[in-house]
Amino acid sequence: MDEQQNEKEQASFEESLSDEQRKKMAGQITELGGQLHDEWRAPRKQEDGTFEPRIKTTKDQAWIEKNGTDQIDIANNSYENLPEDWKGENKASAEVAIPEIYKAISEGKELDDQFIEETSDIIHQKWLERNGSWAPAEQNKPYAELSEEEKEKDRAIVRKAVETYKENATN
Repeated sequence: MDEQQNEKEQASFEESLSDEQRKKMAGQITELGGQLHDEWRAPRKQEDGTFEPRIKTTKDQAWIEKNGTDQIDIANNSYENLPEDWKGENKASAEVAIPEIYKAISEGKELDDQFIEETSDIIHQKWLERNGSWAPAEQNKPYAELSEEEKEKDRAIVRKAVETYKENATN
């Protein structure tokens, strides 16, 4: 299936959801984005509980106006406090993974190992669309050709998405 057709089907699927389902899905996307950000910053944690700083410049004008600066320490800020341009890859991955779960559930599919692999492939394809122009050689290839270490990065996102979905499924 070509990319344009896939995007049309995804938009059609999301339109078929109720307002409540869309709202729940949006919340899960935000929650997953935050969890992925926390996992990224965890290795930077220092003895005093802060994180090794990672200062970045933002172009998010609303954030700049609110905070009076274009500088942000992305390691020492929660996901919710980040400017939109620094939510980036975590948000983009969540925006792929969570809707894939909703689609699978609506089709009666299990969120099993096969789902994890198929969705990891989609996560990687979407990542390549965003980052293929600069991606290192070991990542700039189809999912099936990635090393197990690289595949595991995509699987970890999908597993965390499934966990987030299941934790919120009854709420």
